[in-house]
Amino acid sequence: MNTGRPRGLAAMLTLALGAGTVAGAGLLGSPAWAAGGLTGTYTLDSTSIWTGQQVTLTEGELVDETPESVAERTVDWGDGSPVQTLAAEARKATHKYAAVGSYPVKVQLKDTDGEGTATITNATTTVQVTTAIGSYKFNVASNWTWEDGGATAKLLLSGIPAAATRVWVDWGDGKTSLLGPTTGSTTHYYPVGTHTARITLENAQGKTTPVTTRAYTVKVDYTAPSSTLTVPRKPARASYWKTIQGTAKDGQIGMDSVGVQLWKWTATKDYYFNFSTRKWVRYTPGKTKIPSAAVSWRGVDAKGVWKVPVPGLSKGYSFEVDYVAVDRAGNDNGWKYRVQKLTS
Repeated sequence: MNTGRPRGLAAMLTLALGAGTVAGAGLLGSPAWAAGGLTGTYTLDSTSIWTGQQVTLTEGELVDETPESVAERTVDWGDGSPVQTLAAEARKATHKYAAVGSYPVKVQLKDTDGEGTATITNATTTVQVTTAIGSYKFNVASNWTWEDGGATAKLLLSGIPAAATRVWVDWGDGKTSLLGPTTGSTTHYYPVGTHTARITLENAQGKTTPVTTRAYTVKVDYTAPSSTLTVPRKPARASYWKTIQGTAKDGQIGMDSVGVQLWKWTATKDYYFNFSTRKWVRYTPGKTKIPSAAVSWRGVDAKGVWKVPVPGLSKGYSFEVDYVAVDRAGNDNGWKYRVQKLTS
């Protein structure tokens, strides 16, 4: 005789339990058919940025009355990029804008029970993207150098917006400089060749799209400078040579200096001028060693004029001026000279 329970009795009892019985029995969960609201509030950290920068969307509150299902949250950034779906635990989303424009941002909430309401609490939900202003150019007043040399380029910066906190300069040769927003100029050494720099601004919204300068070309100066000696109105008079002067100029890299060496002699004696002691020194061929002080290197003024004061000249001597011009690339025009007989 079979005294056990019928096989189907347990299943029948379970199916007969109502929702209240499940909760009363201590079982977790709620009925799948229970309805509930889905709302969320969001804020943008900025609605005015420059190209290349980003905005951050932050979730302030999400109310989901059906927690057994995960709400899907998507963001349409308004610039034609793919709609972004936030990960389950994510409370922030960021997005970069590459082009100038006006972009409305929309957040959408979805659940198995339908769509919810998402609110962006900023005064405007449209992100305005503009180009970062500023002027960046090289001063090319001096971009000549010697062969295998280089030049120090001067980059001029102006009109940087007050909202910028950092200015990055990528020199294009693997080196970068970080400047303050009020920096008016900076320099960089370039080798021979053509170069451009890229300037990027930065603030709390990130870095902007870089601005590329016009090219800066470092050229080799192969051309020698030119120089002249100014002959006084009465060259035979010693007193007219108290100050020796001339001109020198260079059409490329610019003048460095003019070298001057002075001699005087009679039929029996020779002298060179020592610029250090400011005295004439007896010279004996084959015995006297000429010191470096026998040559004076003189710069030129804005008009290209160089001058050398000379004491101790008198009649009865032959007087010789040797001079050479050298530019900043090291090119020279060769030594020139003038000999003058002093008769008075």
